[in-house]
Amino acid sequence: MPNNGIIFIPDISGFTEFVTQTESRHSSHIIAELIEEIIKANILDLKISEIEGDAVLFYKFGDPPDFRSALEQVSKIFTAFHYYLKIIERDNVCRCGACLNASGLTLKFVLHFGEFQIIDVHDHVKLMGADVILAHRLLKNNIPLNQYFLITDSYSAIQQDLNPDDYNWVTLKDYTEEYEKFGSVEIKATDLSKLIAEVPVPPEDEKLPEAEGEYNFSIEINASIADVHAALIDSETKYEWVEGVKNISQASPINRVNSSHTCIFEDLEIHFVTKANKKRNETINYLEEADAGFGFTVISDFKLSPINGGTRLSVRFLPGYFDKKKSFISRLYDKVKYRIAVNKLLKSSKQNLARFKNYCENRFSTALQS
Repeated sequence: MPNNGIIFIPDISGFTEFVTQTESRHSSHIIAELIEEIIKANILDLKISEIEGDAVLFYKFGDPPDFRSALEQVSKIFTAFHYYLKIIERDNVCRCGACLNASGLTLKFVLHFGEFQIIDVHDHVKLMGADVILAHRLLKNNIPLNQYFLITDSYSAIQQDLNPDDYNWVTLKDYTEEYEKFGSVEIKATDLSKLIAEVPVPPEDEKLPEAEGEYNFSIEINASIADVHAALIDSETKYEWVEGVKNISQASPINRVNSSHTCIFEDLEIHFVTKANKKRNETINYLEEADAGFGFTVISDFKLSPINGGTRLSVRFLPGYFDKKKSFISRLYDKVKYRIAVNKLLKSSKQNLARFKNYCENRFSTALQS
């Protein structure tokens, strides 16, 4: 039996262009991360009916929240969404279209009060009713904005205060939309552009000290710097060029600063953390910290420079973390082990990077010009 309640839909604006014109594996993962941020920012105890690709269909039966509470909910989701985009921008390592263009996404919201009911379909809650259809139709409208909060007259008519003084980003304007089967629908909407100023700036990540010293060795790869960089930062490619890898475990397919993955060998596991990705002019430095559980870590500093249409890849090893809680003798012993480990790394890395060169040239094959 139908009951009164609200239908609330945060919808990602720019979604279609983002997923069709960018790298699909990363774009879909970024959208999933952003949907998760939308859901975590739910402060009105709204129920989720379903996730609709680029939107979340929230609902709640009973009296609707007052307009001030609705604005607080919109503000919470909007700022959480854009804060996460700033985190992606800050920590970005990948140079694919999805990772570079995620900051162009934003949100629009529809809030409608009406009658609807829920039915269970294969253990999923499905909303049914003409008002559910109308709420979705309202996502397609003639409002000349790409980020806004839209409310229907069925909601606004029962609100006492639509002009709260302490929400200076709110300026409601009246619109009329025409929909087949529904006729004229009166709505109000406010631009959310002013809310961008309320999105906090993420704190800067820990900056690594500038390293000194020569690189241990270099190779020249017959592939563009963009392709070599993309292969280097993709942990899955290590199956192709790191000898002895049996399995690779990672939380996310997208490499960002502080992202991690674990390479599993026959008798060893090495945990890797991305520490930095610095671009200066045409040169890129990619730094990755390795922890094999020996009480210290080693940072691999990969320097990519363009050369004759291809790429020069230079490598050096830097000391990472040492357990300062250990005794002086233990730390001294760890430093001896570190020097031994680096000497072994030099030998294995030369072999692995020769394999990496072959992998890149077979995959990308752009001719070096003499």
